[in-house]
This record gives sequence, C-alpha cells and structure tokens, in this order.
Amino acid sequence: MNRVVKIIFVMLLFTLGVTLAMENTDPVVLKYYFGFQTPPAPLFLIILLSVLIGILLAGLGFIFDQWSLRKNLREREGEIANLRREIKSYQQREREILGIETRR
Repeated sequence: MNRVVKIIFVMLLFTLGVTLAMENTDPVVLKYYFGFQTPPAPLFLIILLSVLIGILLAGLGFIFDQWSLRKNLREREGEIANLRREIKSYQQREREILGIETRR
C-alpha cells in the first residue's frame, strides 16, 4: 500500500513538472545587483536549475554532516577501546589480589 502511494505521488510530481515546463516557455531575464542579468531563458529552465542547485547544496550539507558524524564515531570507538583496556587491567589486578588473598 505504501509503495502504491509513493508511486502515485511521484507520478503527480512528474506530471506537474511536465505541465509547468509546457506552460512556462516564455523567456525571462533575471536581474541582479550592479546591473548584472542573465541571458533570456525559459522560466521552467530557471526553476529547474534553482531546484537542482538546492538539491546539490542540501546534498553537500548531508555529506558534511555524515563526515562529522563518522569522525565523532571514530573518536568514541577509540574512547571505548581505551576504557576496555583499562577495565582489563583492573580485572587483572583484582584477580592477582584475590589470588594472593586465597593463598594465605
């Protein structure tokens, strides 16, 4: 059921995208500061490029987050390894102490 809803949603988005492209073919010029402007381009193309740039920027943000989380995970795994070594040394000392006390 969930898969069917997802397929219908994707088909609706695709249909909206195609109809947007068909209805907005008039050239548009975007004006920036200091007199800069883009060459005339269809509105749907400008919208599509804006969406793609947004997806790329979001992807870069996710990649940075993933890198940061992996770095944090490596640090925590190192801490865990150090704590395990410390626990083993304490356990070994405890065994030695108990072994000495049982001999008396």
